[in-house]
Amino acid sequence: MRVLLSIVEWAVALALAAMLSACAASGPSLPSAALVGSHDATEKPKPSVAPPTDVASLPGDAGEVSDPFEKMNRSVFERNMRFNHAVIYPAAKAYHNVVPEPVRNSIGNFVSNLNEPFVFANDALQLRLEAAATTVGRFAINSTVGVGGLFDIATKQKLPQQSGDFGQTLYVWGMRNSPYLVLPVIGPTNVRDLLGTTVEFAAANAAAIPTVANAVPASNLLSPNITNATNNLTVAGSVASPFTKLDQVVEMAQLEDSSIDFYSMLRSVVYQKRQAELDDALQTSGWTAGRPGNSNGAAAPDPVVTASWQVTVPKTKEQDLVASAFPSLNN
Repeated sequence: MRVLLSIVEWAVALALAAMLSACAASGPSLPSAALVGSHDATEKPKPSVAPPTDVASLPGDAGEVSDPFEKMNRSVFERNMRFNHAVIYPAAKAYHNVVPEPVRNSIGNFVSNLNEPFVFANDALQLRLEAAATTVGRFAINSTVGVGGLFDIATKQKLPQQSGDFGQTLYVWGMRNSPYLVLPVIGPTNVRDLLGTTVEFAAANAAAIPTVANAVPASNLLSPNITNATNNLTVAGSVASPFTKLDQVVEMAQLEDSSIDFYSMLRSVVYQKRQAELDDALQTSGWTAGRPGNSNGAAAPDPVVTASWQVTVPKTKEQDLVASAFPSLNN
């Protein structure tokens, strides 16, 4: 009975954590999206000139994203958007106005640094040795000189942040095509990245769940002090993570006002940004790089999925802003 109660308690805790993280934006290492609704153009007059930031009107947009559940996705998106207007936008505005920018940056750096071990693990699983080595260097420098990750010293030392999550690992391992999904509260994702995010979230919190920790022999190898410190950092990261996305919501709200079809714009930009990360992983992975048939050393494209993953990387400031708000597409 105690085991059952423990499982129920942690299920509730995981659901609440997912809601908090998702409200402000994931993916990844667990994915999280703040802006997850669809903008109804009838609520306000349409702009006289279509803004150039609305990438839904760009050539070639149709057919790039696999969205067989679009009708359901749009319905969920609309409900999520109402939640954004009622809760997320006001909270983001208050956070932006009250918390100084240096403090907001430090919170973001801290959360990012806590995620570096997962980035390293996935880079290693993908055989991206250079990216894995860079991540180790970043974590060592920022955890020490950067005061526990509050300051991103590594980037100034020419050690840029690397991509790496389990959804990306699954892509490198061959799970290429995955339909676009919009989930309640969580927002934009796809089947592959949702699976990857779930695995990473479970791994990050396994040591904090008594029934799981007792079932894993490796957890008993760590001293109680190390285990407690790890659990405390995990809790701190879970609490701070939603705040790292609130700083972008103000700009996203402005972008929504200038968009004719917010659903299509987000779908396109998030997809392109995520696909650029996946393509980079393919080109630098020891599993796929250098396969015959590709002159630049990248993996030879699968003819079945070529059209779905050869896309243009977002270039404009607005597109990059939208894409950055959904890093879990993680993802």
